[in-house]
Amino acid sequence: MSTTEEITEEYPPVRTGGSLLLAWRTNAKNILIVGGGEVACGRVLKSLEADAKVILVCPEQGLHPELKYRIRKNQIYKYINRKFDPIDLEEDIDIVLTAIDDPIESKEIYRLSKEKKLPINVADVPPSCDFYFMSEYRDGPLQIAVSTNGQGPKLANIVRDHISKNLPDGISEAITKVGILRQKVRKIDPDHKSSRNRMRWMSKFCEDWTIEDLRKLDDNFIENLLPYYEKHIVPSFETLTSNKAKNVEKEMEGINENETRKGKLILVGAGPGDPSLLTHKATEALSNADLVVSDRLIPSEIFSTVKCEIRLASAKSGAQKSSKSDESQEEIQNWCLEGLEKDKNVVRLKIGDPFLFGRGGEELSFFKKKGYNVQVIPGISSALSAPMAANVPVTHRGLSDQVLIITGQGTQGKLPQVPKYHDMRTTVVLMAVGKANELSKELLNNDYPSDLPAVFVENGDRPNERIIRATVATLGEAVEKEHIVAPSTLIIGRAVNALLD
Repeated sequence: MSTTEEITEEYPPVRTGGSLLLAWRTNAKNILIVGGGEVACGRVLKSLEADAKVILVCPEQGLHPELKYRIRKNQIYKYINRKFDPIDLEEDIDIVLTAIDDPIESKEIYRLSKEKKLPINVADVPPSCDFYFMSEYRDGPLQIAVSTNGQGPKLANIVRDHISKNLPDGISEAITKVGILRQKVRKIDPDHKSSRNRMRWMSKFCEDWTIEDLRKLDDNFIENLLPYYEKHIVPSFETLTSNKAKNVEKEMEGINENETRKGKLILVGAGPGDPSLLTHKATEALSNADLVVSDRLIPSEIFSTVKCEIRLASAKSGAQKSSKSDESQEEIQNWCLEGLEKDKNVVRLKIGDPFLFGRGGEELSFFKKKGYNVQVIPGISSALSAPMAANVPVTHRGLSDQVLIITGQGTQGKLPQVPKYHDMRTTVVLMAVGKANELSKELLNNDYPSDLPAVFVENGDRPNERIIRATVATLGEAVEKEHIVAPSTLIIGRAVNALLD
C-alpha cells in the first residue's frame, strides 16, 4: 500500500487501554445469573429490561425479596433452587453473570465458562470480566452508559448524573418520534441499496431540527416529510409548518425548468485562497449574501467580508467521487435549497474556479431543475495560478505551445486516461498528491521521459506556500520525502525549468 495516502489524509489517533463499547442485543437470549443478593437484583433487572431470558441459580434462603417477587410474577424464565452446578452451563447459555461472595466458587465458574467460550462477568473481580456493567441512565428509548474502565465506579455515577441533568427536555419523546419517522422512510424505500441514502437523510434531519421541533412530529408532519425524502431534501421546521406545506407533493412536482423561484443562488469561485485574488464581483456577492455555503478547503481569510451565516461542509466535496465527497455534496445542496426556499440570496463558494474540476456544472443543473436561476462568478484556478507561484510559464516559445489540465482524482477516485507524451505540452495535475506513485507509472507508460522536470506547488498563493521540484520518475519519492500535503498542484513539462537561472 502506498504511504502517500496517509500523508494527505487526517485520521484519528489510536488511544489504547479502552473498552469496546457496544449495545448488546440480548432479546430472547439465555443469561445465567448466579447469586441472590442486591447485586444479583441489579443484574436481573438490567437483563429483563434488555428482553433477555433469565436463568437464576441460588438457594431460596439466600434470595433477596425483590427476586422472590420477580419469581412469583413469572418474570424469571427459570429459577433453580440450589447452588451452582457445572450442569447449569449446559442450558444453551449465552451469557454468564455471577454475583456471589465466594471467590473460590466464582473463580471456578469463570474457568468453566471460559472452557465453553461463554462471555462472563464476575462481580467485583475486574480481571475475571469479559465486559463491565456501566453506570447507566435510562429514559424511554434513550440509554446513556458511562465507563471508567474499572478505575472509579463512583466517578462514573457522578458523570452520569451530570449528563442526565443537562439533557434537553423531551429528549426521550423526540427520539421516539424520530424512530417512527425512520420506520416510515424505510417502508417507502425498503431497498437495501438505499440504506446509505436513508442514513444520510435521517442524519441531516436530526442535525437540522431542534429537539423541541422533533417532539412535535405527528402523523401529519411525517406524511408531509416523506415527499421531501423522495426528493433528497431536508426541509426546515418552518418550511414544513408554512402554508406551502399543505400541499407538498403538488408544490414539489409542479416545478419545471421554465419556472423560476424567488431565491437567488450565486456560484462563486474563491480562487486559490488568497483574499486579494478574489474578483471584485466575488467580493461583492459575499458582502451581499444572506447565506454562504462553502467547502472546507476555503481559507478563513476569504470570509473577512461576509456578514451573514456561513455553513461549512462536514467533509471534502468537489471532483472526488468518493462516499465522503458525495455525502458532503448532498449536504451542501440541501443547505442551499433550505436558504433558497426562504427566498434568501445564497452564495455557493467553491475553491478555484467552479467549472474546473469543481462539480460546478452538476450543481448548476441541479438547482435549475429545482426552479432556481443560477449566476456563476468565475475564480482564478490553481491550475494557472500555481505555475505562476513556481515561476513556471505554462506556455513558452520553443518549449510549450499547449496546456493539458487533468485531475488525479477522477471518477471513483481513479486517474483519468493520460495521453501520450508531447514535448511541446505542459501538463498540470490538480489533486495529485495521493496518486503520485500511480501517476508516475502512468506517465512513464505513456512515454514521458523519466527525467522530465516537474514541480509541486503546495498551498499555492497562501502564507504557507511551498515549492518542491521533482521529475516524472520521482513524484512519489518527493511526496513521501518532503511530506507534501493537499491542496497541491503538480506541473510537468519542459517549461517547468524555463525561467530557472
